[in-house]
Amino acid sequence: MIHRRFRAKRMIGGLGAVLLLGVVTSTSGAMAAGVPAPHVGGSITIGYSGGSWMDTFNPYSPAGNTASITGDIYEPLVEWSYNKGLDIPWLATSWKWGQHGTQLTVQLRKGVKWSNGRPFTSQDVVFTLNMMKKYPSIDLNALWSYMKSVRPMGPYAFRVTLNQPNNTFLYYLTGTNIAPEFQWKNVNPVTYQDAHPIGTGPFMLQSYNPQEITLTRNPHYWQAPKPYLKTVYFPAEMSNSTAVLGLDSGQIDWSGMFDPNLKKTFVAKSPINNHLGYTSFGLIVLNLNLHRYPLNLLVVRKAMSEALNRQALGKIAEAGYATPVALNGINSSMAAKWSTPALQKKYRAVYNPTAAKAMLLKAGFKMGANGVLLTPRGKPFDVSIVEPSGATDYVTMASQISSELGAIGIHVTTDITSGSNYSIKLEKGNFWMGVRWTPFGPNPFYSLNPIMNTNYSAPYGHPASANFGRYANPAVQRVAQEFERSFTFAGQKRYIDQLGSIMAAQLPEIPLLNRVLPSAYSSLHIAGWPTKANPYWDTHTYNGPIVVLTRLYYK
Repeated sequence: MIHRRFRAKRMIGGLGAVLLLGVVTSTSGAMAAGVPAPHVGGSITIGYSGGSWMDTFNPYSPAGNTASITGDIYEPLVEWSYNKGLDIPWLATSWKWGQHGTQLTVQLRKGVKWSNGRPFTSQDVVFTLNMMKKYPSIDLNALWSYMKSVRPMGPYAFRVTLNQPNNTFLYYLTGTNIAPEFQWKNVNPVTYQDAHPIGTGPFMLQSYNPQEITLTRNPHYWQAPKPYLKTVYFPAEMSNSTAVLGLDSGQIDWSGMFDPNLKKTFVAKSPINNHLGYTSFGLIVLNLNLHRYPLNLLVVRKAMSEALNRQALGKIAEAGYATPVALNGINSSMAAKWSTPALQKKYRAVYNPTAAKAMLLKAGFKMGANGVLLTPRGKPFDVSIVEPSGATDYVTMASQISSELGAIGIHVTTDITSGSNYSIKLEKGNFWMGVRWTPFGPNPFYSLNPIMNTNYSAPYGHPASANFGRYANPAVQRVAQEFERSFTFAGQKRYIDQLGSIMAAQLPEIPLLNRVLPSAYSSLHIAGWPTKANPYWDTHTYNGPIVVLTRLYYK
């Protein structure tokens, strides 16, 4: 049970980034309404689900469940907005490509200190990157698959030399959390628990126990007087449901947990103070194992796509938060910039179960006596769909997909398992189908490329990082390489169009919905949130929400 605490009364390096770094402009309106100006003090409680907390704060370890907390302690070079496709220079202030896209020189912010007061310099960045070279398992973004070398250029700059031009490297590099050399130089980063983390972030670890983690304000933070909040509490939530109960009772101020009834149970209770925000993170897709017959047949994938009612999937399973996505896999929040209305219309998903069934019958499938199709090989069309038990929205979606495919003669059984087993099955290819989210980034390439590119695949039985269906198409490799060599918007957009056309034509995975995560937050005690008048950033709680968290203050 959570205990209520007493509360005292994309323009890279350009103008857009500068404006976003300012104090929330809606503050003046709040002050006029009697809300005090930003000041240091007070606390916030943030709810995540994932069970009891583990005592590890290593930002390079995939083990553990504290990644969203370590993201408030350690910082990257740049903060990225997935809704807006913008970036804010963070520990880095600017960057410049040279040598035809094979050298990247990054200028660092001066005056940054670690939470113990020691200075942050380029040597810490160089050390972090070389540590990843020495221990490849902590190189979570595979930076050294691009890099040839890295070296400091004085105390506040460093230069990376790449093996070949690659514009995507900037995103992967600048999203990497930086560690202090003085703390990490004598440890094994693969096994290091990091129980006493030292970061440049706005908060420091104050206390840990399996039921609650508490962070406290970093007095050396480079954005002083930010952060304004003195304390951040993270109670351990066993499920989405308990986090939502905490929201409803006022014991949690901010949560990114899914619940279909947030508008009724949370917002409607106090429309003035209770709010929902929405952030797009790539796509929700139906993963298909292309090593298994008959899912390896294009006609089957096309028929399955037409048999799925995406409007109903979004409404029933995702409470209307997620909307249908076009078959080219361009998230609607990015379509205005990275696609065209004509293309989005051309690739619009069609719901026509009658046509879907006719398509399969024409291809040699036959209807069996029990209402289940027989494949051209004479076997019943039986498949399964795997989902994690804790993800209630995906479990609901799997049930609905089973029903809709069953209506055209495909018999689907649901395989509801633990979250870890679900991931293992997908990664190793031990599945038929599974609903899952895609990787994401500042443009559609970061979703489309990983789920089709063999660089993100693996031999059957070995873990793949994103291409779980083991799709192999030389055209994807060629287009991806051309995209990575392009440093102009027009060129990048052209290659995204080509990747999207491959996705729509081949359906190696079936795009279902724009992945939209709701976040619920209360302004009863806390001010400084993004508003309609000043939507300065996303309100998600994913991976350390420090852009918003540094601006929040207690009323």
